[in-house]
Amino acid sequence: METKELTLKEKYDQLFDEHMLNLVTFYSLHKEMGIVDKGVDWSLKIRRKMLPGGLGKSAFKLLKAVSPSKALNQLLKQYMGIFQTTISLSDIELNRISDREVTVRVKHCPELVRMKEIIEKTDLDLSPRFMCENRCKGVTLEAAKEFGIDGTSEFEEKGCMWKLKLN
Repeated sequence: METKELTLKEKYDQLFDEHMLNLVTFYSLHKEMGIVDKGVDWSLKIRRKMLPGGLGKSAFKLLKAVSPSKALNQLLKQYMGIFQTTISLSDIELNRISDREVTVRVKHCPELVRMKEIIEKTDLDLSPRFMCENRCKGVTLEAAKEFGIDGTSEFEEKGCMWKLKLN
């Protein structure tokens, strides 16, 4: 059997599919066991230690007090980096309301599309909306509270919109 070297796009597509299969498996198993909140809590526990970027919690709070716009930029830089692992920049709309508040709209989310495909194909008792809402809650919004940032997310047909505000 002859094999060929995969292109970078082919490698990315396979990694993305594997990532999405792992997410669907994670939520399906946790839902079946009745421990979705526990899974989100564990994810949050880990992510709290990772945000924001290279700054520690105390340094970020000091930066926020001295220069709110720089603190928000630091957080956005990290979030936008995370978003770009699966979402094209052309599908992300960033709107600065003030130096302390922004909205981020994902107009077309490949994760949402792929989740729908996997759920339909596997006939799992999940919805993409349920998965997205729990991911937003655990991965980003709850972790941001640790750093004095209030956030909300709204599910949309092809994506979502986040509102982040330094308090």
